[in-house]
Amino acid sequence: MGNSVGNKATHGVLLERTTHPGVYRRGAQYVAVYRHGGRQHKESAATFAEARAIKLARDAEAREQRRGPTLHDYALRWATGHAGSGHDSVREQTREEYRRLLATFALSYFPADVRLADLNRRALQGFIGWLTDRPGRRGRLSDRSVRNALTPLRRCLDAAAHEGLIDSDLARSLILPKRRGGRRWAVTERRFLTRTQLGRLLGEIPPEHQPLLILLASTGLRISEAIALRWCDLDLDASPPRLQVQRAIVGGVVGAPKSYYGARAIPLAEELAGQIRALRPAEADDEDLAFPNQSGRPHNPSNLRNRVLKPAAKRARVPEIGLHALRHTCASLLIEERTSSLRLQRWMGHHAAAYTLETYGHLINDDLGKPLELKDLGVHERRELKPTLTAPSP
Repeated sequence: MGNSVGNKATHGVLLERTTHPGVYRRGAQYVAVYRHGGRQHKESAATFAEARAIKLARDAEAREQRRGPTLHDYALRWATGHAGSGHDSVREQTREEYRRLLATFALSYFPADVRLADLNRRALQGFIGWLTDRPGRRGRLSDRSVRNALTPLRRCLDAAAHEGLIDSDLARSLILPKRRGGRRWAVTERRFLTRTQLGRLLGEIPPEHQPLLILLASTGLRISEAIALRWCDLDLDASPPRLQVQRAIVGGVVGAPKSYYGARAIPLAEELAGQIRALRPAEADDEDLAFPNQSGRPHNPSNLRNRVLKPAAKRARVPEIGLHALRHTCASLLIEERTSSLRLQRWMGHHAAAYTLETYGHLINDDLGKPLELKDLGVHERRELKPTLTAPSP
């Protein structure tokens, strides 16, 4: 079936070439020779047809491996196993949100057979163009929705670049163009209340819910952190009183705060500490919730918003807001009191002061204040220099 010129010998048995490259005859059997993972491999078969099928299949697998994974497969595997940037943990809710955003946007745009290696700047800019023109519930997607849709794809591409699957600069191609009409891409400012509006709102909150809502406005806690507070998390007799954020309840599941930096201590006003102290039942255990609902279970944030906050806002004639707006209101009042950016970052439980400034920078007064005086540094007036005499030219 083949000649022996250039044939290979293995284990003392001569491999004879056949009419198909990479398929050899060895005695009464046939052998398919292929490379995988940089090494040569051999598989035996009873017939020439079987050996040729093995060779074709293995070569096809090698080509697939060289081409790399598809965007769909890699992105979903990445989202499922995403562990963050190394300095913080990632909650399952975050991974689920990344999977949802990828499926809704990037994986809806790119075909299922597109591979990571096929992506280039032109393809990514095409996706951004599609995304910015994609209709939303109220017209086109907002700037914030577009940015959110790009976040998991950008981080997925960063991970692929780290693994050497794509060029390290490819993720930088995800650049937003000038917004429609030439206006800049802007993040919608967070909603917050003025000090006067906050006073009117809190005055309309029913007494049984007032301490919790005052706590949200004065500490800036996320609602998930506030409803998870236990009596052991409150040190109401310290000077000043304070609370310790150690956990959060999201979707009825108790877990760690949103990030590593969410675990923090926050001071409480004496008056608020007294109101909270008065709420504690005599038989309460330290592990009991400090702000349970009527059945003793954690509050449902949606119920608090719809049954308590919204009606109170309507009665107080202030803009309709959500519970998270009380956190933004707290930040705005801290900025009004000239709290430093570092202290504000720690107070709000953010991972970096830069993120805090990006989030709340629009609230900071851009007045640069008084000029910088240097007269107290001992700088003397410069002496008047005398003209230098030069010899006349001969």
